[in-house]
Amino acid sequence: MNTLNNDIRHADCRHPVDFLEPAPTGNESIRRTCEVLSRTFGWVAEGGTVEQRGLRATVVLYCVRTDLLGSSTLEEIGARSGCPLSTLERLVTDFCHRIGWQ
Repeated sequence: MNTLNNDIRHADCRHPVDFLEPAPTGNESIRRTCEVLSRTFGWVAEGGTVEQRGLRATVVLYCVRTDLLGSSTLEEIGARSGCPLSTLERLVTDFCHRIGWQ
């Protein structure tokens, strides 16, 4: 169950890289950035069809850069894709867990 404390829709800071502590420098910064990107692309690629991968990519944008989706809410994304809100919420939770953004 999501509460205001752990619901991404109510987060003050929504970028997963912000949660890697301490702030990396030099080669460590590159390594950590590549790790997050690798986990992200791997998670998107787990979609079994092109449509599922597209939905997963949209979830990533929702979690990381909502400004790139305009004002779309999860409800609107679900309506356009024919995906139930509960499924989208599970995808958001799964993505955040995968990249270590809890």
